[in-house]
Amino acid sequence: MAYMSPKFNGPSADVFLLETSDTTGYAVDWHAHDCHMLLLPRQGGLLLSTESSRTTHVARQSISFVPADFAHATQAAPGREQHMTLYVDPDYVKHQGHALGFQNFANQVDRTGIWQTSETLDSILRLHDQLQQQAAPEAFQRQLPHLNALLFEECARVIACQPARQPVGESRQQALLVRDIQRYVRENLDADLNIESIGHQFHLSRRHLTRIFKAETNETLLDFTNRTRVDTAAALLCGTSLTALEVSLAVGLDSPSYLARLFKRHMGLTPSELRKPR
Repeated sequence: MAYMSPKFNGPSADVFLLETSDTTGYAVDWHAHDCHMLLLPRQGGLLLSTESSRTTHVARQSISFVPADFAHATQAAPGREQHMTLYVDPDYVKHQGHALGFQNFANQVDRTGIWQTSETLDSILRLHDQLQQQAAPEAFQRQLPHLNALLFEECARVIACQPARQPVGESRQQALLVRDIQRYVRENLDADLNIESIGHQFHLSRRHLTRIFKAETNETLLDFTNRTRVDTAAALLCGTSLTALEVSLAVGLDSPSYLARLFKRHMGLTPSELRKPR
């Protein structure tokens, strides 16, 4: 399961947080933030995986956006890499959504993607480097909030004005993922199946798992799980001499009475009525 990595849980009133990385072998396992994330490679590249797409390569001259609470994992491509990460308080984006230059961006913050940088963004990054190298540390820290605001505003403009470079076959990848989830449910009915445990297996947040499953199957994950339990239990009742309790346990339910309620809902009859000779 992706772990939460909070960035704005302290008393600070800052709406931006800029972090830099200059390493080899950089890798962070599945996690999510309490804020939006803008990823800006400066040297080398990063392999970015998100809960809605396969692993993609984010190279220099590109930016990637990951929404708040969105599970993702990052790993440096082979060789030395350097990147900057700008974290943005979601409340700031929400409050500024109607301001000039933010509206279109605010309407897109529920999805991830990769965009090409602009000449303006490159100039802001060069200005950041020059000030960091030439100004006194105290003076640079005073300028940093203004630089962060410039970075964010230009990234927001780029995202609002350009189409994202969506991974090829993303819809197909989502369909395959849901098919794998369905197979996992069928093969593990005797386990404690719930949205959290299934999300843990597939590195998906509760929100995204719920959304993609409904979109692909037109039913909720809970309905699918219960319907699969009923179908499997019906086959056991008709094909074996197992008791109602044993059948319930075999499909992950402790209570035969709850199984009976599921039968009534999905089949219109009870387990005993199904097993009764006709």
